[in-house]
Amino acid sequence: MNTHHNRRGLMMRRTRDESGMSLVVVIAVTAIMATLVIGGTAMALNSHKHGRHTASWDAALAAAYAGVEDYRSLLTTNSDYWRYGNPAAPFSVDSASAVVAPPTPNPAFDTIPGGTWGIVPSLTVGDEEARFRYEVDISEYEALGRIRLRSTGAVGEDTRTVVASIGQEGFIRFLYWSDYEIMQSSANGAACQTATNWDFDHNRLKYAWEGRTCGMQAPNYGDVYYGAGDVFNGPFYSNDSPLVCDGTFNDMFLTMPLAQNPAQLYRPYACGGPPPSFAVPPQQPEVPIELPPTNAEMKRETRYDLATNPGCLYTGPTSIDFHSDGTMTVRSRWTRATQTAGDGDTAARDVSDRCGKPGTDANQLGHPNGAKIPVVEGSLVFVQSVPSSPTNVNYTEQSPLEMGNRCDAADGSRNGLGYPLAGEDPNKSRVLYPYGCTAGDVFVKGEFKGHMSVAAENYLWIASNNSDTTGGVSYATPGSLLGLVGQKAVVMWHPVTPAGENLLNVQHIRVDGAMLSVAGTMAVQNYDVGAHRGNIVLFGTVAQKYLDPTECTNCYKGGASGFGTEFTYDTRLQNIAPPKFLQPAITTFKATQVAEVGAAYDAQGYIKS
Repeated sequence: MNTHHNRRGLMMRRTRDESGMSLVVVIAVTAIMATLVIGGTAMALNSHKHGRHTASWDAALAAAYAGVEDYRSLLTTNSDYWRYGNPAAPFSVDSASAVVAPPTPNPAFDTIPGGTWGIVPSLTVGDEEARFRYEVDISEYEALGRIRLRSTGAVGEDTRTVVASIGQEGFIRFLYWSDYEIMQSSANGAACQTATNWDFDHNRLKYAWEGRTCGMQAPNYGDVYYGAGDVFNGPFYSNDSPLVCDGTFNDMFLTMPLAQNPAQLYRPYACGGPPPSFAVPPQQPEVPIELPPTNAEMKRETRYDLATNPGCLYTGPTSIDFHSDGTMTVRSRWTRATQTAGDGDTAARDVSDRCGKPGTDANQLGHPNGAKIPVVEGSLVFVQSVPSSPTNVNYTEQSPLEMGNRCDAADGSRNGLGYPLAGEDPNKSRVLYPYGCTAGDVFVKGEFKGHMSVAAENYLWIASNNSDTTGGVSYATPGSLLGLVGQKAVVMWHPVTPAGENLLNVQHIRVDGAMLSVAGTMAVQNYDVGAHRGNIVLFGTVAQKYLDPTECTNCYKGGASGFGTEFTYDTRLQNIAPPKFLQPAITTFKATQVAEVGAAYDAQGYIKS
């Protein structure tokens, strides 16, 4: 125990001896705590500042995207808004874009320090508003249908910039596009001209989802449907209700409106075999795409008083043979003027170097060998019927037979280009595509190099040489781009004899390009006559008002006839379009690509080098 007491006493003495040190310890601890508090406060303030900077940085990018959406909405409201911008904007100057100031000032077009910005009212960071300004590059719009927009967003001291590609949402965004899933002959037949099937208020055929019953009897009664041999390696779109037995769809599948037609979409009536294969569940598009009534807007692009970079106008049946060196041979004996002006085409100018010289001498359009000229780069060719007005510069008096607009072999008549062939019977099929004597028909074939569109007021024919095993039109170079637009139809030329035998050696028809039939269909001449011939091998797109068959399984001597289909989507058409290609009746625009680049401006509006 003594030992215990002694130890306690020793401890007490040490406490009394060290009591003078307590103030020093308290002061030291207090200093340390104060340092920690100050440090913690500084850290909290820095963290808050960093968090606010992060929020501003992110919001600046959102503001740049808001600028893209603002410009896109202006385009959708006014499809001519692409012409507007700031002529002094560096992005426009560097691209040589001839933009003009809009009639109503747009604050987002400003580029000067301390100038105006567009505001994103719903986006703020603290008390800082999000804002944007943008610049336009339209150098490729008329040639390729693409606008590039550089949009800079700013919040506080942070700025970020994106570059977007913007194009019109149209037919070429899809490998396959249709307005009606019905044969044209059925649509025009008596069965479809009833109150059940015809919308008399709008003078148009009803869609199946509106209650139409005609043309929906497939496959029992022979109208069109998709079967096991139909494979689509690209986006599919229809305003109607497709009849799908067991096709394969390896990309998106859009129909209008999806909610009302699943029973018709999936295995209609007596379909056999496996169910259809969809890589992506069928969907309804956000906005319907509507065809314009005609392709007359494309003809406008040949008027030198209206169009920028006007194209070439040809009259009456015209043939165009493309060559791999970027030239084409044009034959068009009815043509008198290739660029016109004035309503009713009452004026003309000589553009022989660009479009070929009218006349019948050597290397002129009316000569049997035609005129060889460069393709009309970045523009188009439009083929019209011979006009009926004597004041039109392309008017030529026509005989009664020619005015009948029908040239066939029965009476020995020809359309001036050699159609129909000797020994051909153009009236053999159950569906006829007559050769017109003076109609706006164009026959195209060969190897195409360049960027151009071809449009016909009547039929656009995909022709071939008699000796070819693969006919049609192909790209000579990978960068080429061709648009093919027929008002009544785009027809694969496939002549037969009176006995129903094939006249050509063609085994396949190759088509590189974007095909569109405004009032008809993509068709095969004599699809139900002659022995079956390979496939239509398409690299591009096909869009049509109606859906006609390309082959018949039990037509020629109890066997197959016509051509199968092998369609591959040209994915470039998501971002660019053939020059002056026809657009939907209601124009909408879509940003197809958006990428961030270095900031173009600082927060005060100064251009950053």
